[in-house]
Amino acid sequence: MKIEKKQSIIVSLCVMLIMTMTTNVYAQKGFNISVKAAPVLCSVFNKDDLDNDNYEWKPTVGASFGAGIGYGFTKNTGVAVDVLYALQGQRYEINNKEFNQHLNYIKVPLMFTYNIQLINILSLTGKAGPQVSFLSKSQLFDDDRNSIKNNTNDQFRNVTFGGMFSTGVNIKIGNNLFATGDMRFDGDFTNAEDRKYAFYPTDRKKSYNITAGLEFGLKYMLK
Repeated sequence: MKIEKKQSIIVSLCVMLIMTMTTNVYAQKGFNISVKAAPVLCSVFNKDDLDNDNYEWKPTVGASFGAGIGYGFTKNTGVAVDVLYALQGQRYEINNKEFNQHLNYIKVPLMFTYNIQLINILSLTGKAGPQVSFLSKSQLFDDDRNSIKNNTNDQFRNVTFGGMFSTGVNIKIGNNLFATGDMRFDGDFTNAEDRKYAFYPTDRKKSYNITAGLEFGLKYMLK
């Protein structure tokens, strides 16, 4: 009898857990607005540079921040678009002299979103889609942050195309208000450097912007 009682208790707890996990306490349907910011690791990847014995790649830290708007077709699926200002680039060393190439972009990702509710206030979310980046400003500095060249825009393309994906959580913290946290990755499919630049080597391979970071933000569901 004791064994049967324990089994009944276990079954009841399992049923309660399943009901809790599948209860739609908050809706993801409709419009939402969001703000976000992220520290990132960034790189301008070029195989020729990495194969150069005189070139030494350096870890580079950047950031991004911005806002977005989204629409949920159902409680699980939707679309979203962000406008982000990204501070990125590449630190490197040539012949024991360090340089820091700053690249500032306005990024506009168009994303498909998918949410999976876990418990009352917590859901998992995934985002993926194409991204277009507009070059805002680029500068070259030395290791003491002294400007070597104040404007290097002519060395880089004004527009690049790529993609992004992220995965993270939404946590309900108020009426229609959520805190968000995501691991976010993006990269360009097109050359970040401009082949029309006067001193661009004819046989140089393409360079690609790549970033990875932790994005934190707030999302508000519009009713």
